[in-house]
Amino acid sequence: MDGSVPLWLEISRKIEKDIEDGKFAVGDILPNEYQLCDIYSVSRITIRGALSRLNDLGKIKRIKGKGTIVTLERIKEPLLKISGFTDEMKEKGIVPSTSYANIERKKVSGYIAELFGQSKSTYFTVLERVRCINGVPVGYFTTYLPESIGLPYDSRQYYSSLYDKLEKDYGISIDYVQQSITAELADKKARKMLSLSSGEAVMVMKRKAYVKDKLIEYSVCKYDSKKYEYNMELRSNQKT
Repeated sequence: MDGSVPLWLEISRKIEKDIEDGKFAVGDILPNEYQLCDIYSVSRITIRGALSRLNDLGKIKRIKGKGTIVTLERIKEPLLKISGFTDEMKEKGIVPSTSYANIERKKVSGYIAELFGQSKSTYFTVLERVRCINGVPVGYFTTYLPESIGLPYDSRQYYSSLYDKLEKDYGISIDYVQQSITAELADKKARKMLSLSSGEAVMVMKRKAYVKDKLIEYSVCKYDSKKYEYNMELRSNQKT
């Protein structure tokens, strides 16, 4: 063992590396404390210190009556930036994926139709997707777009970036967005899509995207709040 760092920290890093290497996968239940003592040849006090650090980092979660589960560290996304989920993840060196995509032509609520300046009888293109990181669902997105864009109703075409498709196939490049963030209890559909339990919360990001002041996209993105967060940096205009 390396005496330059506390033993509990060294063991914590070893467990963390084993998680990153896939020895303990996301969703796995870790061996109990006594078993971990045998695996890493240390005392129970050392293991407890190591697990406490991993819990603080969001790498594991202790669930009463079930054990210690390997979790996915929260993904942090800047709030004040125009980009889609795919681009944000690629910038972090993460390969995102889509586990579910479904596109339909349908009528929407009066509120959404009004946002686009249309009547309730207007048909829209509605795209539902579940976005994943390392194969783990983190977000359930419902996106509303004008049918006039002419997007094909073939769900197989929407497992990658929607913004890339809009730009490459239709010459549509987003000029600016407006976003709002709230929190709410996950409804039945979100629980199913994100494998959540009853009573769990989701972070809800509502996004309006514009091209030359014309609303081109309205999305309601529901994120598993245990795995995802938005952040921003604000600076004073005062000179130092």
